[in-house]
Amino acid sequence: MTSKGFRRAMLACMWIVLAFMYIPIIAIIFMSFNKTQYGGFPYVFTTKWYTTLFTTSNLLPAAMFSLRFAFLVTIVAVVVGTLCAYGMQYYTPKFAKRFNTILQLPIIIPWMVTAISLLLLFSFIGVGRSYVSMFLGNLIVVLPYVVLLVNGRFVDMDRTPESAAALLGASPGRVFMDVTLPAIAPGMLAGGIMALIMCFNNFVIQYYLIPVGENTLPTLVFTRIRSEYQADLNALSAIIVLIAVVVVILLSKLGFSAGSLMGMGGGNKKEGN
Repeated sequence: MTSKGFRRAMLACMWIVLAFMYIPIIAIIFMSFNKTQYGGFPYVFTTKWYTTLFTTSNLLPAAMFSLRFAFLVTIVAVVVGTLCAYGMQYYTPKFAKRFNTILQLPIIIPWMVTAISLLLLFSFIGVGRSYVSMFLGNLIVVLPYVVLLVNGRFVDMDRTPESAAALLGASPGRVFMDVTLPAIAPGMLAGGIMALIMCFNNFVIQYYLIPVGENTLPTLVFTRIRSEYQADLNALSAIIVLIAVVVVILLSKLGFSAGSLMGMGGGNKKEGN
């Protein structure tokens, strides 16, 4: 049994961590309604920064471009990553373990090193900074996460229904579509969410590989913070936070949690148990 003093200290640490995490988010939402451009006082309520965001600001077009780009990268990453994880199931555990180790290298290597290396490679072959370069760079970064998450579902799932379906005469494609795909869907969803978030936020890769004169949201924010900061950025940040909260609530209503999606906690029970 732990003492009351220890429990109170741990509870205080928990609240300090939560405050450290969420006070900046609450502050930027609060300041998105402040008339003062740089978030100073006195606080005067206004919605003009939201009006600016949806009329004259260049942030919203950049955000929409980043979102479309991230969706494209995510779709390709989920398809390729799922097929890669599926193929790993037909190799020996020793080979699969080594492949997983190699796959983790892009996760460990700093993104700046990856971005510079890709820029040198693409410049050498004549592609340089382009949409193709940026697409491949982001795909390289997010693909390992998709493979690892989907492979985690393969490792934990019950493979008996697949064998039963095959014995009953189902073709490999039918087994995959009717049995395997529903079982690994949470891993695919987790990988897709991870890929979307990381691609949308990946300033380093985009900064080094984006075509000259173009902007994604991260590169535009970087430029504006250095030169022409306006509180419409606070408004956009508040909207992004709201969307994230809605997505989390919807996933929770559908029965998903962060732990179950990422292969942790009690959400990773084998199907049929």
